Amino acid sequence: MKKKDKTNAAEPAIEQDAPVTEPEAQVEQPEQAAEAEPAAEEHEATAQEWQAALELAVKQRDELKDSFLRVQADFQNFKRRNQTARADGYEDGVREVIAATLPAIDNLERAIAAAEKVEGAEGLVEGVKMTLNTLMDGLKRFGFEEVPALGEDFDPEKHNAVMREVGDEPGKVLDVFQKGYRVKDRIIRYAMVKVSVEA
Repeated sequence: MKKKDKTNAAEPAIEQDAPVTEPEAQVEQPEQAAEAEPAAEEHEATAQEWQAALELAVKQRDELKDSFLRVQADFQNFKRRNQTARADGYEDGVREVIAATLPAIDNLERAIAAAEKVEGAEGLVEGVKMTLNTLMDGLKRFGFEEVPALGEDFDPEKHNAVMREVGDEPGKVLDVFQKGYRVKDRIIRYAMVKVSVEA
């Protein structure tokens, strides 16, 4: 009888331990689902940040490109202006130097005209003419030339009328008191002339 009681007392203890394992498995499933949701949200936020960073990089690239193009255009304009200013400065300097030599040219021509009236001064005349021709040839390399005047139609852009005289051809230049000169397309001294007018 005592052996049967021990066996019966052990059996209920096994039945009570069996149900404990089932609730533990059921509790773990909601926790795993809850952990999966934050992981998905974290992944979505990272994609949005990359998209925003890409859009910002594209915007900055476009701004830098526009800035570069503006700077390049400004530099090209500055370069052209500088080249133009340098060229204009050089041409202005050439004209000023040549204009300063005009009195010397006038005096050489007067010396030739006076020496030609003196007998036996042929050698002097030739020497002065050679000097004048050498000077004129050197200046011509810079675009220096005499302004046509005698017998030409009066042109206020080239001639300075200081005297008028009735003549058969009104508007014609009858005499030149002082020669005019230009360097390329710029007048450096107007020709001082006498002009024919109607009666």
